[in-house]
Amino acid sequence: MVQRGFEELSAGGLLKKLVVVLLLAANLSLAQLLDRVVANVNGEPILESELKVAQMFYGVKDRDKLIELLIQKHLIAQFLRDNGLKVPEGYVDTLIEDIARSNGKSVDELYRELYSKGLSPADLRSFLEVEVASTLGLREYLMSRVEVSDIEIEIERLRTGDVEYVREIELLAVGKEKKEELLKLIGKYGTDLDKVAAELGEKLERLKVKKGELVESLEEELWKVKRGDIAVAEDEENLYIAKVLRELRIISGRNEDEIKEELISRKLKEKEKELLEKLKKGSLVEVYS
Repeated sequence: MVQRGFEELSAGGLLKKLVVVLLLAANLSLAQLLDRVVANVNGEPILESELKVAQMFYGVKDRDKLIELLIQKHLIAQFLRDNGLKVPEGYVDTLIEDIARSNGKSVDELYRELYSKGLSPADLRSFLEVEVASTLGLREYLMSRVEVSDIEIEIERLRTGDVEYVREIELLAVGKEKKEELLKLIGKYGTDLDKVAAELGEKLERLKVKKGELVESLEEELWKVKRGDIAVAEDEENLYIAKVLRELRIISGRNEDEIKEELISRKLKEKEKELLEKLKKGSLVEVYS
């Protein structure tokens, strides 16, 4: 009889009694406990309380989107913990003080507001530890794996129009009735447009032009020739001779540090996406309805 009674309490039976005792001690029913777990990430639960804090923090009301976001953050936080990153308690304390201050409250007033919503300071702290690890911690981890070269900065300038090329030119425009005379003078003086203009009695202009600022026929030819060469074009009324004196490279808009920071941010997002895809493939994630 004694042996049989011991068998009934062994293994599963003893575990069931232990669970009941723990639940009673915590003043929670099994249904309440299960209701609090909304998802599981590699054995780490995401609780209903964390979901409520996240709703307030992100301002996102869509429950499914919020759960997916928290899953991603837990995956990253777990990965960083496994790689030795730990969020200092003092940092979380400072962050809580900042949150309270930004809302015009003391920390105690913030905690009372949490209690009124069925939450606790521990719920907020737990959420912030994951949030900090998955944002600032991730940035610190990835920064050592991201580089931006001078060539990339230059390409970005060109792509976004932060670099403009301006050509300084001499421009001679004459009526088409002087075409033969003009061609003879060019044959005589070459690219010396001062002498050509003087013999024709025309004004030689010196201009700084960007792409798209000249008549179409001359525009097409001017940007094909090199410095020191001349471009020849005509339209229905005039002949145009332009000599390229020099080309200026003008940097406008963002400075180098701003462009570099934008490129780093872009690369960090790409690295984060790659990391998340890798973590999702090797993880066990469950979402409970």
